[in-house]
Amino acid sequence: MIHWDNPAALWTLTLLPVAGWLLVSLERRRAQAAARFARAEALSRLMPPPAAWRTWLKHGTVLAGLALLVLAGARPRFGATMEPLAQRSADVLILLDASRSMLAGDVPPNRLGRAKEVVQWLLSEIPGDRVGLVAFAGTAMLKAPLTADHGFVREVLEEIHPLAMPRGGTRIGDALRKALDLLPASNPEGQAIVLITDGEDHGSRPEEAAQEAARRGVRILTISLGDPQQGARIPVQRADGTPGFLTYEGQEVWSRADEALLQRIAATTGGVFLRAGGGETLFGPAWAELFDSLVRRDLRQQRRIIYADQFQWFAGAGLLLLLLDALMPRYPSNHSRAKPLCSPSEKQR
Repeated sequence: MIHWDNPAALWTLTLLPVAGWLLVSLERRRAQAAARFARAEALSRLMPPPAAWRTWLKHGTVLAGLALLVLAGARPRFGATMEPLAQRSADVLILLDASRSMLAGDVPPNRLGRAKEVVQWLLSEIPGDRVGLVAFAGTAMLKAPLTADHGFVREVLEEIHPLAMPRGGTRIGDALRKALDLLPASNPEGQAIVLITDGEDHGSRPEEAAQEAARRGVRILTISLGDPQQGARIPVQRADGTPGFLTYEGQEVWSRADEALLQRIAATTGGVFLRAGGGETLFGPAWAELFDSLVRRDLRQQRRIIYADQFQWFAGAGLLLLLLDALMPRYPSNHSRAKPLCSPSEKQR
């Protein structure tokens, strides 16, 4: 079975009929130009017509050579071999706050948008580790189980929105307990939880969950979003479709980041607390030290199929055919020298 690294190049093969038409047109124009140059009797001596098979052979050689070069450009690979694949990995579970307060705009573009940027950056920094994703508001929902396929995590990340959560509110403690249930019981030294939130909690006892994580040896990196002093209003859409802000008992609700709670959670587990303000340098030495210290273990041995590049054979054959066309004479060898236009007897007259 042939695998193509650049299959789009195969569309160029549709232009080969056009190339064949051009070759035939050039042949006709050559004959028409020669006919204007000399009379038919003289022309038959200067340019004897080649055999039809020779013309078609040269054209076919050119087209076949071009086709092989196109196939080479599509980068064919075949000839499978099995290669052992061993991966050392840590387990990182990301808890992303998807409550309505994450729509506040005190962090550009808003808290949730900034949180997603943080997750994207984090994925690029730990390419070899397994990552899971949990979105939480009034309840915690597993969006991506622990996986080395970061592309899948990026896809589901974009779908997270407060309107997609089944229950409102913010229950950080429930999200932490969900994370501990999802992490394997083995190798706690190679596990970390990344909690990304504004820190507002509605009675879910997050510090008790942090103590349980500490007993298991799982460290928590907390990342705070939002202004802890003034805070920001929470945008909503009114019943008539106009934009507005969330109200409670007639008063607009202002959401403030609870950095003190997030600092206590991180300290309880020996983790790190960070702020994710817009335009700030987010991760520094403390973050790098935490993730570098994770004990990475060997995952189950796997084998992957490797297909060898074979484009060079197609390219070589294509160039050889084009060279063969250039070396192939247009006329038979017995006509390599033009016949005299008149006989010796005619010259004496």
